[in-house]
Amino acid sequence: MKVVKKGTFYLSILFGLASCFSCKSFIPESLDALGDDINYMVKEFTPTLGRKTLYEKAVNVGNSSTLPLEFKIINVRTVEGDPATELTDKFPVKVWKASYTGEEKSLEEIEAKREIEYHSILEIGKNSGDIMFWDFGNSNWIRTQPDSCYVFDVEIANSGGRRYARNLRLKPYKERPYEPSQYNYETGLATRAALTPSQVSNLYGERTGDLIFPSDIDVFVFRHYDNTAATKTLTISVLDSMNNYIDIQKFKNTDWKNMLHGFNQRFENKKAVYDVAYPIPLITYPTRYTTADGSRARIALKFYRLGFAGLLQECMLGFDFAIYEEGHWEIQFRFRKETPKFDND
Repeated sequence: MKVVKKGTFYLSILFGLASCFSCKSFIPESLDALGDDINYMVKEFTPTLGRKTLYEKAVNVGNSSTLPLEFKIINVRTVEGDPATELTDKFPVKVWKASYTGEEKSLEEIEAKREIEYHSILEIGKNSGDIMFWDFGNSNWIRTQPDSCYVFDVEIANSGGRRYARNLRLKPYKERPYEPSQYNYETGLATRAALTPSQVSNLYGERTGDLIFPSDIDVFVFRHYDNTAATKTLTISVLDSMNNYIDIQKFKNTDWKNMLHGFNQRFENKKAVYDVAYPIPLITYPTRYTTADGSRARIALKFYRLGFAGLLQECMLGFDFAIYEEGHWEIQFRFRKETPKFDND
């Protein structure tokens, strides 16, 4: 009896071990953790139409979730609940494939660094959750403020499951093709007739000799829709108090070559003309052609003259700007009261 019992005991152990090995495939693999501390800190997104806008670090991910996470925009809709296909359809946009440095020597070199790709206007970083709004479309077919505009959800997932950030709002502003702008970002209507120069120094009236202030000068930015040339341009012009063109070469100490990142610089009809790539600046990146933060290009028209008591004066007229819409544009300075004095005292 003892022998039988002992044999039965060993057989039970062997059967148990065999069962463990044979059932190994039924043991579930460990799943990623997906915590409830994932939250979009930004609930409302307000890009301006026609400008590439990236919302970085809009989502906060706590320590209880396993990375990487996958993010996906779903259920893009109007506030009435209708599908917003204008935001999910694909459209052509220019995408940088190589770094822009500001040292490019031709339009061809710039364009070789960009390619046309097709993207939805509203996109999300697959693993970052960053929200991207591409520079395509206008208020003729995309809803803008003050309308309530759009609502969308974000699906957040890993092997541990799915969570949702629901009812995020997208409320774009109307397009403003350039900055600074006199157009209201909600109504699209002009709030003033003209803009003001960014810098004015040592400009004196030809008739009175009085100092000319920035408020005495209007700046207009406009597009030449009738120009259909393939190579896009930027023109700079100056008008006197009688609305006659001043020969821009009177600003003879201007660094024409390094003032703008343009090419084939020339003088036509008393104006300065550049072949350029848009937008201007091409990206937000400091170069010799931009402001310190790289967000705007800079015009600096200069000349020297001998002033009172034979003192040498640097006279300057400047304007910091950005143009987001491709085309043939002109920036025009108009002296409202007095024409500046270019001759020595």
